[in-house]
This record gives sequence, structure tokens and C-alpha cells, in this order.
Amino acid sequence: MLHELHFPKLNYYLDKSDPDVVILHRQDGSLVAVFSASGATSKGIVEAAKEDYRQLIRAHPTSLGGEGEENWSA
Repeated sequence: MLHELHFPKLNYYLDKSDPDVVILHRQDGSLVAVFSASGATSKGIVEAAKEDYRQLIRAHPTSLGGEGEENWSA
């Protein structure tokens, strides 16, 4: 029997108010990552968001309808 998994939707945003750093936040304002403004890349920022999302899902498996991490891959 296949179980449909429902992943929570998260929005991320960048804070560029400091000219030296770019800060990645979750929608709730939580800090995800800080990048050097001169070295930040789109790929690096996306990877940081994906890793944060994976960690959140693993930390809260009940948000997947009671399914554990072993039943999905991210």
C-alpha cells in the first residue's frame, strides 16, 4: 500500500541589508545560513535551503503523517 506523504511548505528569504553578508532565513525568521556577499552563489544558497529543509523533516517525522525517514528520500 502506498502512503502519500505531505511535506510542509517552507519559504526562505534573503537578507541583504549588510553589504558584506547575505543571510538566508526561513519564513519564521530563523537563521539558516550566512554567506559572504562577495562569495555567495545561487547554487550555494539553494543547497543551504535544501539541507535545512532535510534536517527539519528528519527532526519532525510526525509532520509526515507518522511516517519515518526510512520511507522517503530527499
